[in-house]
Order: sequence, then C-alpha cells, then structure tokens
Amino acid sequence: MTAAGAGRAPSEAVTALAGALDALGLSVPRPVLVLIGGAANLDPAVAAALRSLFERLAPRLDALGVTVVDGGTAFGVMALMGQARHRTAARFPLLGVADRGTVALETRPSRAAVRVLSGAGHCGDTDRFGGRTFGEGARLDPNHSHFLLTPGDRWGDESAWIVAAATCLAGDGPVLTLVAAGGLVTRLDVVLALRAGLRLIILAGTGGTADLLANWWRDGREIKDFPLGAREHALMQVVEMADAVEPVADILAQTFASTGDGKAS
Repeated sequence: MTAAGAGRAPSEAVTALAGALDALGLSVPRPVLVLIGGAANLDPAVAAALRSLFERLAPRLDALGVTVVDGGTAFGVMALMGQARHRTAARFPLLGVADRGTVALETRPSRAAVRVLSGAGHCGDTDRFGGRTFGEGARLDPNHSHFLLTPGDRWGDESAWIVAAATCLAGDGPVLTLVAAGGLVTRLDVVLALRAGLRLIILAGTGGTADLLANWWRDGREIKDFPLGAREHALMQVVEMADAVEPVADILAQTFASTGDGKAS
C-alpha cells in the first residue's frame, strides 16, 4: 500500500482487526485519541513543550478512560507520549500501530501486549509471518502498553491501519486526532483521518505539517499537493502550542466526558 494509494486496510484483514484488538485486552467501544506527527527532527524546544503538554494531559486521559493510538516507535511525538505516560504513572492504554516490516520486534517492552496481523487477515503473537523474520528496523517505544503490528514494509503503510484501529476501538463513539509537527507521512495520516471524518486538533507552533495546516485553516494559505476544502476546515480546530493545555483538555472533556468510564484497561 503506497502513500498515494493508501486509503483503507484490506477488507479481509479488517475482519481480523477487532479480534486482534480484543486479544490485546482492548474492549470495544472506548474513547480514542489518535496522535500523529513528527517522528524525527523535532525542534528541542518543541519536544520539551510537547512532553510537558502530554504530562499535563495524562491524568485527564486516565480520568476519561481514553485509549491513545499512535505509530508506536521510540521516536518523536510517540516517544514523548510514552515518556509522559511513564513519568506520570498513567494507566491509559497506549497502543502503537506499526508496520511489521519497519520495526524490530525484539525491542518490544517485555510487559507490553503484542499482536501481529498478517497480509491474509490472520493475527497471532509469533515472530515470523509469510517467511519474513522480524529483527531489522526501528525500535519500538519502551513505554507503550500495547502494540499491533500490521502488514507493510515501508513508512506510511501503517497510516490506514492507525485510522482503522482507532475507528474500530471507538465503535460508534468519537475519535479525536492530535497533530503535532510532522512531514510527508504525517500528511498521509491527516488525509486518511479527514477522509474517515475524524476531528483534528492542530497544534500550531510545532512546525512541519501542523503549521502548514494551521496557516491554511486561518488564512487559506494553499498547501502544495494537499487539496483541502470546507469539509476539512470544519473537521479541524487549531490550538496554539504555547497555550495548549487547557484548550486541549477542554476539547477532550467535551468530546469524551459522556463516553469514558474513567477506567483504563
């Protein structure tokens, strides 16, 4: 599945997705926050601000019973969310969805629950599928509680699976997507989230794709090769990174207060 052609996970594999999530101990439905954004080259000041934001939000995610879904590797915004969860002793499920061909499975944390989806729609917990052995690739984040490894061997192949996993977990409930910094893969993540009708919170001032989206949302500055219109504008909300804690917390509360049960599993 290429960046240009990605739009949904193969239907036969989607059939197995709910079973894989159930095997991870993640019951359905539940409130879901998708985190997408920069995996590399984050400005150090932005990284520090994001870590602080995530630490401030962690108790609220716990209280609302929110599950966070991201790309699961030990880099960028994903690592920062993992660090925040660890440093605050939070209990919300943190699910990393990653292509099995781009990560090193042996780097998974020993206490994390891991399931693997094969290209044929089967799932399991072994280290070998379809003749390909795990072991080469990016490190998985040590502070994630759950991992779902999906078919694919190129960065961006996981994007459709992140949306599919989030919407499956949410059932008929709401899904929010938080966007910080990011490059071309983040653009793909955004396109697929918008296509699925997910609401986006854009953290302006974090750089990259997030700032391009914020500028478009505010004053219509065109983003090359990134067609956006009135529907997409209505699904987005821009929040300044410099003062993001309370606005983001308020959006979380307004969206999830009636759906969360206050318990993380």
